[in-house]
Amino acid sequence: MFAANMRILSRFRHLSRHNTLSLALGLAVLLAVPLASNTIFVAPAAAETLDGARAKGLIGERPDGYVGIVSGNAGADIQTLVQNINQQRRAKYEQIAKQKGVPAEQIGAITAEKIIQEKLQPGWYFMDSGGKWIKK
Repeated sequence: MFAANMRILSRFRHLSRHNTLSLALGLAVLLAVPLASNTIFVAPAAAETLDGARAKGLIGERPDGYVGIVSGNAGADIQTLVQNINQQRRAKYEQIAKQKGVPAEQIGAITAEKIIQEKLQPGWYFMDSGGKWIKK
């Protein structure tokens, strides 16, 4: 992987050393946190943890585009997972909202609809508009 990245970077020889290092850092960040197109997800390594928590009924999708804790039995690791996912989603919603010229809340709500309809597996939870957790 490193050799492939260096081949890509060698195409940018005309850039200064500082600019080349900046480009390399940017590529590393993009490769470390991939997001699926048109949806908001965490990096694949964390996605298994999110899906595992969903499958156990600990975490569900909220109508605002964020995840929430379904039961009060969630440990500190699940609370941290929820906080991390929501921080990443918030940043992405704000980025998209700025590009589109719409409120970030609108992006979150649209994303929630898409996740609930297309990505949520049977048996996983989502919150309805009244705040009640529903098993899909």
